[in-house]
Amino acid sequence: MILGVMSDTHGNVRLMHRVADLLSGKFAVTVIIHLGDDYSDAEQLEMAGHTVWAVPGLWCPEYHGYRVPKVRVETVLGRRIAFAHAERDIDQVRPGTDLLLTGHTHAARIALHNGAISMNPGHLRRATDRGERASFGLITVSEGEIACAIHEADGNLRMLRRYTRGPEGCFIPAQ
Repeated sequence: MILGVMSDTHGNVRLMHRVADLLSGKFAVTVIIHLGDDYSDAEQLEMAGHTVWAVPGLWCPEYHGYRVPKVRVETVLGRRIAFAHAERDIDQVRPGTDLLLTGHTHAARIALHNGAISMNPGHLRRATDRGERASFGLITVSEGEIACAIHEADGNLRMLRRYTRGPEGCFIPAQ
């Protein structure tokens, strides 16, 4: 299964829709995960026909209410994926989670943390924000591997990391 991941669109729906069309067309994603700021942007993706899993960002009214969860957990091919806008909100679901997705910082990264894969796809606020170029994430989940990639807003690959289960059940870099 292929998942697209975006965060911190902040009302830049033109760039967001361009990336969503790239995710659906070129990369054939099944689901787009929107990590907040702004939640209403994710709703626009749904109205455009995309399948979206979304959480609100810190600046969204939905973040401060109870109608929309701040943290979501989904299972894909037996892999537990937890996502929230900010890391502080995801701490409650870390145990037993294979993949942790957060936004908020606008800085793209992929790393291992205590045997779990963590990813921040960066931002789609504008071409450059907080010194970071606009970017999005792509996750490919298969039976034996999870591949995480960060792409520039135009679709060019910035970084790719592949992980497999190690002997103790934690993820390790694939060889």
